[in-house]
Amino acid sequence: MSTANRVFLWLLGGLLLIGVVWYAQWFFANHDQVTEEQRADISPEAVRNRFLAAERFLQRLGYDAESFRARDLVSTLPPPGDALLVRRMPPQMTDQQIDSLDHWIEAGGLLILTSDYFYQDDGDSDPFLQYLGVRMLPPGSSESQQPEEPAESSDSSASESPPYRPVRLTIASEAEPVNVSFRRDRILEDGDSWAAERFGSDQGANYLKYEFGRGRVIVLSDLDLFTNDRIGDDDNAFLLSHLVAGSRKVWLQYSIDALPLPELLWQKIPFILCALVALLLLMGWRLFLYTGPRLSLQNQHRRNLLEHIDATAHYAWRIDRGYSLFENNRKALELGWRKRHPSLNPMNNSQRAEWIGEKTGMAAAAVERSLYHEITKDQDFIKATLVLQQLASGLKQRELR
Repeated sequence: MSTANRVFLWLLGGLLLIGVVWYAQWFFANHDQVTEEQRADISPEAVRNRFLAAERFLQRLGYDAESFRARDLVSTLPPPGDALLVRRMPPQMTDQQIDSLDHWIEAGGLLILTSDYFYQDDGDSDPFLQYLGVRMLPPGSSESQQPEEPAESSDSSASESPPYRPVRLTIASEAEPVNVSFRRDRILEDGDSWAAERFGSDQGANYLKYEFGRGRVIVLSDLDLFTNDRIGDDDNAFLLSHLVAGSRKVWLQYSIDALPLPELLWQKIPFILCALVALLLLMGWRLFLYTGPRLSLQNQHRRNLLEHIDATAHYAWRIDRGYSLFENNRKALELGWRKRHPSLNPMNNSQRAEWIGEKTGMAAAAVERSLYHEITKDQDFIKATLVLQQLASGLKQRELR
C-alpha cells in the first residue's frame, strides 16, 4: 500500500471517530432519561387468576408463592409446613378425604378457606366446614346474632350501604389493630365453639381460627379481600402476609376447574407433543412426494375388450413370464385327455405320454416334456406351447378312441 493511501485511510478513520464523539456528546446534551408510567389493560393471566396480585405481593416479600388450579385438592396436598389458600373446596368430600386433610393440618399445614354455600337445614353445605362446625349465614337470618331491625330501615340501608363492611382485627403481635373489609352479605357462626380466635362485628364473625396439632385452619367469611382488585385496599395485603407467616411455601388455589386437555398435555409432555407435530408435518410433506416416475398416459380414451385382454396378458407375462398360466393350461389339458379316455388313469406319466403320442402322431418324449417336465428356458416354453396346441386339437378329434 502506498504512503498516500495509508495517510488517506488514517485521515478517514480520524474523521469517523471525531464524528462519533461529537454525536454522542450532542445526544446526551439534548436528551434526558425520563420514566413514564402507562396504564395497560388487564392481562389474560390476571383475568384467569384472581390471586395473581397476591402471588406477586408474597414473592416480593420473599415468600415462595405459587398459584394453581386443581380439581381434586386432597390428592395433591402440598408437604406439611406449607400454607394453602383455597378459593373453593371440592364439593361432596368423602370421610376419607376429610381425614386426609385433617392429618395434613395436624402435621403442620395451614389451610385458609371460605365457603360458597349458605347453611340450610334441608341441604348440604361445605363438608369440611360442617366437620369444623362452621356455618355460613346471610345477615338477618334467624340463626345469626344480628339484632332485628325494622324492615323499612333495613331496605333503605341495604340500598345505600357499600358492599363491603370494615372490620378491625386485633393481632397479638401488632401494636395497632388491622383494618380489613369483608362482604356484608356473609357472616360465620361457630356452632361448636371450637375457634381459638374470632373477629368480626356485631352482626357476626368474619374470621375464625382453629388449631389442630401443629397446624391451623383459618376460615374467612370471604376471600375477596385477597383478589387482584381489592388486595391493595385497607390492610388486606398485610393480613395475608400475617396469616402465612412462617410457612415454607404458599399455594394459592384460584380455581377448582380442571385444566383443558391441550394445556394439561403441554405441561406434562411438551417434548412428545413437539415430536408429534413434527411427525405430522413430515408425513404431510411426504404425501406430496412421488415414489417413482410418473406414468405417461398415452391413450386417454376407454379401450375395448381386446386391448384389455392384451394388456392383461402383458401384465401377467411381466409378473411371472406366463409360467403360471402355462401350468394351469397343461393341467387342464391332461385332465381333459384322462376324462375322454379313462384308460389313461391307471398309467404313469411315461406310459400316458406314449399312449397319447401314438394317438396324435407326436413323439412320446415331446408329449411327456410338455405335460409333466419343468420348463425353464424360453425356447422350451415355445415348443411346449406348440405341443399343447396340437394336443388340444387332437382332443377334439372324434376318431380318437
